[in-house]
Amino acid sequence: MKTAILIPALLLICSAAAAQGPRGGMNRVPVSSPVVNPDKTVTFNYRNDNAKEVKLSSQLAPTVDMKRDENGIWTVTVGPVRPDLYPYCFVVDGINVQDPLNPDWFPNEKFKNSLVDVRNDNQDEGPYALRDVPHGAVDYINYPSATLGLYGRALVYTPPTYYKDKDRRYPVFYLISGTTDTEEVYFKVGRMNVILDNLIAEGKAEEMIIVLPYGNPALYYSPEQRSAYKPDSFNKDFLNDLMPYVENNYRTQNAPESRAIGGFSRGGNQALALGLSNTDRFAYLCSYSSFTSMTLPGVYDNANELNSKIKLFWLGVGTDDFLYGNAKEYMDFLDSKGIRNTKVFTDDKGGHTWMNARYFLCESLPLLFKK
Repeated sequence: MKTAILIPALLLICSAAAAQGPRGGMNRVPVSSPVVNPDKTVTFNYRNDNAKEVKLSSQLAPTVDMKRDENGIWTVTVGPVRPDLYPYCFVVDGINVQDPLNPDWFPNEKFKNSLVDVRNDNQDEGPYALRDVPHGAVDYINYPSATLGLYGRALVYTPPTYYKDKDRRYPVFYLISGTTDTEEVYFKVGRMNVILDNLIAEGKAEEMIIVLPYGNPALYYSPEQRSAYKPDSFNKDFLNDLMPYVENNYRTQNAPESRAIGGFSRGGNQALALGLSNTDRFAYLCSYSSFTSMTLPGVYDNANELNSKIKLFWLGVGTDDFLYGNAKEYMDFLDSKGIRNTKVFTDDKGGHTWMNARYFLCESLPLLFKK
């Protein structure tokens, strides 16, 4: 009987303590974060009674101090900002932390930012707005890799008709994220599935399968094992393990004109190097804020042959991107060799950001696999 009496008493004590304010006052004020205001400013709130200094670090605005209000909430409002999807975090006494009130976050090997979605006045507008259209599915897969000696990870998007039309085969776009990004980033931050669903519904893009590989499989290994990891392991795993798994487990079209490869930042570099070295497998190449080697063996020697094999060589970069110089040099190199390519430049999306990566995806997806 004593136990039955003590447990409710303890719960009452804990509940009362939880209701107290930062200095013992009752009834903590409910708080939300982030809050997108009607004028497109964004308010961020953070509760931490022990913090001495809190800053907002984001791609919406320069780093700014947050102030503690009368309820003990660290808060700041920035903007107005252009509608888009922005990463941010709080810098709490010098330590970067995610927003604990926000379930949307940026998966990455090194940082874990939160995400704020600033929408147009019409919430259904915009390329990555969730609309009432047919939606595809996204699978998380683990595939056996003889190259790596373990199971690799990837995501696979299948279009809206995939599970309805059981006899139909689809072209495939292999899409690789950037340095330190996980295989989830083109899904959770790039919103590739929502973008493609909307484009398909508008009749602007072909239905296709999209595969999101992990660009840094060295991190599968323990620190003691990484010394055995070879620089070409990604390419071998991609060609010899991932691609066969996808083609054996999904209804894919497997001719080069039914395959595309692309990526953002380091992923774009990996994609171009793989695609240019394997034109017998890929006829569509896309580079988003990246460049690649100008010394790939035998690749650039015969422009006529390369032009006859590549149906689309698409290159996008921001003029304010720190990689702009390298990317522009690579574009000029292709022009000097007579290699056809499509160039797209931006100057208003923050440079080397996922705002640019999403925009480039929206621009290039409609050009893939056109009959």
